Amino acid sequence: MINHVPEVDLGSYEEFFNSDKHEFESYYFSSLCTPPSADEFDALWVMGGPMNVWEEDKYPWLIQEKLFIKNWVLNLEKPFFGICLGHQLLGEALGGSVVKSKNPEIGFKEISINRKIHSNNLLSEFSEDMLVLQGHSAEISNLSNKEVSVLASSDNCPIQALSYSNHAFSVQFHPEVVDETIQKWISIPKIKQDFDKAVGQMGIAEIMRYQNNNSLRLMKGAELIYRKWLKLIKNN
Repeated sequence: MINHVPEVDLGSYEEFFNSDKHEFESYYFSSLCTPPSADEFDALWVMGGPMNVWEEDKYPWLIQEKLFIKNWVLNLEKPFFGICLGHQLLGEALGGSVVKSKNPEIGFKEISINRKIHSNNLLSEFSEDMLVLQGHSAEISNLSNKEVSVLASSDNCPIQALSYSNHAFSVQFHPEVVDETIQKWISIPKIKQDFDKAVGQMGIAEIMRYQNNNSLRLMKGAELIYRKWLKLIKNN
């Protein structure tokens, strides 16, 4: 697993990994001298973070991380799952661009699932009446790779989830949210600034209330995605 900051972690997925006895290791390219060996791992998860895909001057380690992801997905064709920044990094690796959102999405929002995609649809069992946690001000654009399927969209973000070939999947939203997630996020000044600008203090409190009131349902949604991902990569 590639992490970018400790505050944006696996969330509920750590519990699922442990209950299934899947071993995992976390890596921060910001502190790596050399990347991990891809041969040692069966799958790669890439999490979110406050940095942007294009900020290579500010975060030069992004260059090496991007090469690692591109090799993993395009050359090795090994199982992949990305969340938020991880979703955007996959999109760029597949030939798309990542741009600033005209309308950043912060808080629990609706998504529209593409029910026309039947094979390799990570979200086929996901209920559309379930709101998902958004926390992004950038998005994938101009992605024309013929092996990519757009699995979900929203009013302000046309690529909320995607699949590539039969082994790589990602989501722009945050299914991993648990009770402490939002509190951890807003301890990061950049994320706190984005949340304050978008929804204000009362809005942040409302987001946290929604999460607390719907924690079991949100965890069930996260598990649906996780179980479907496992099923898809095993079948393929």
